[in-house]
Amino acid sequence: MVDVMVDGSDLIERFRYFPELSSILIVVAGLLVLLGWAFDISILKSPGIGGSTIKTNVAVALIFFGVSLWLLQKKRTTRNMRSIAQISAIIVTLIGILTLIEYLFAINLGIDQILFKELPGALYASSPNRMALDVAVAFILIGPSLLFLSRNTPKTVNWSQIIALITVFVVALPLIGFLYGAPQLYYIPNFTGVAIYAVLLLLWASLSILFARPDQGFVSNLTSNQLGSYFTQRILPILIIFTIIIGFITYLGVKAGLYDPSFGLSILILSTLIIYTIIFLWFAITLNKTDFERDKAEEQLKENLDNLEITVKKRTNELTNANVLLKEEIKERENMEKEIKTSLEEKEMLLKEIHHRVKNNLMIISSLLNLQSGYIKDKESQVIFKESQNRARSMALIHERLYQSTDLKRIDFGDYITSLANELFHTYEAKPCLIKLNINVEDVLLDINTAIPLGLIVNELITNSLTHAFPEGKRGKINVKFHPKDDHYEFTVKDNGIGFPKDIDFQNTDSLGLQLINSLTDQIDGNIKLDRTTGTEFKITFKELDYNKG
Repeated sequence: MVDVMVDGSDLIERFRYFPELSSILIVVAGLLVLLGWAFDISILKSPGIGGSTIKTNVAVALIFFGVSLWLLQKKRTTRNMRSIAQISAIIVTLIGILTLIEYLFAINLGIDQILFKELPGALYASSPNRMALDVAVAFILIGPSLLFLSRNTPKTVNWSQIIALITVFVVALPLIGFLYGAPQLYYIPNFTGVAIYAVLLLLWASLSILFARPDQGFVSNLTSNQLGSYFTQRILPILIIFTIIIGFITYLGVKAGLYDPSFGLSILILSTLIIYTIIFLWFAITLNKTDFERDKAEEQLKENLDNLEITVKKRTNELTNANVLLKEEIKERENMEKEIKTSLEEKEMLLKEIHHRVKNNLMIISSLLNLQSGYIKDKESQVIFKESQNRARSMALIHERLYQSTDLKRIDFGDYITSLANELFHTYEAKPCLIKLNINVEDVLLDINTAIPLGLIVNELITNSLTHAFPEGKRGKINVKFHPKDDHYEFTVKDNGIGFPKDIDFQNTDSLGLQLINSLTDQIDGNIKLDRTTGTEFKITFKELDYNKG
């Protein structure tokens, strides 16, 4: 929203490493304390002469605390690790509870000097090597806080943070006593005094739990990128630091004899009011600047939205007009398509009618030739008439197939050959008991421009076999084949009759039938071969031409 705000996600990401690092440092600190007791290194037990030493049970509890907190990081929360962390937290709590029982019932359970012994009469120690009452209470609070954290649900994390915050206040009390020279806050007569090391480590431990889940619980209100969190992140640290500094300066002035406590208290209150006023004025200015920039951004956004609305309306009108034009164009094209479809249907009907009439005309011609042949006594002339009649019928059959087909330019030539061969067999009154007709063809669609000349070729070749191959009632068979092969077609008519005369060149003859066969083969750009080995075999190979070119 504003450029002065910190991205909450970045802040949360930074806090994620804080508890893990803290857990390691606290374990190391606990080990150093035990090292100090083992080798009697004073600086590792207390910062100087005149202060209470940090006790061994405190070090042990801190080590178990660090282990528990380290295992409770999200990337390690397996079932086994969580169990170990919970056991460690229970040990921390038990150390605090047992110490509290010793104080309440004035008994010695023997837990204080298990590891190391402290001589009687140690400074600020009610019993040798026994931790302070405040420290025991802090451990009693920290242990359950870790247990709640281990459950890792929104409710338990919230309770964990609440207990950790209470612990912060518990350990902050003796820390203030150390800062301002008030021993009543860190030492109670007849009880062990609080060690400064213990206070600092427990404060650090409490804060580590508090920010172990920065994106959950009430702490999320401090780490988010909301406006309230933003100001809390800045105001709260400043207030705490300035309050401590002003109080410490006032304390030093009273201790040095510069003024009496009443004057010092007055100066403290006045200074606090001035500092707080300056801080809040600064934040008020920042907030006003933020609001101003937000209002400006909102105005700019409103202006952009207005412009966007105008643009949208304009584009909507344009699209509406374009849609109307598109609908008109679609309607116009639909009408054109209907007209074209109607025209194509009319042309299709017309073309079918043409094929039908051509077929009828050819059949009339065939019938006329048949009738005329009845008046002719010369057998050679009768043969010529019959051949002409068959040629007309072969062409008529193609037009009949086209008329009956849905495709007006292509016919099933395999079916055509079968029909034509059977009709010729019937026309020449060939007896099935003498001549056997074997037809082996595939269903292949051919263009009408190829089918008509090829149909006449089929007619001539089968007619030649029926009329010349088997004289005087000779038995035999005629094989008709038509197949596609690779990129071309093969058509074969073969008989086992008397054979084609060797003294006749079929490509250079006076026979009208053979002349037609050669001419029509050239027309379809084919190649014809004659085999006289066993009977007569004519084989024609051709490719279907593309009649749409040129």
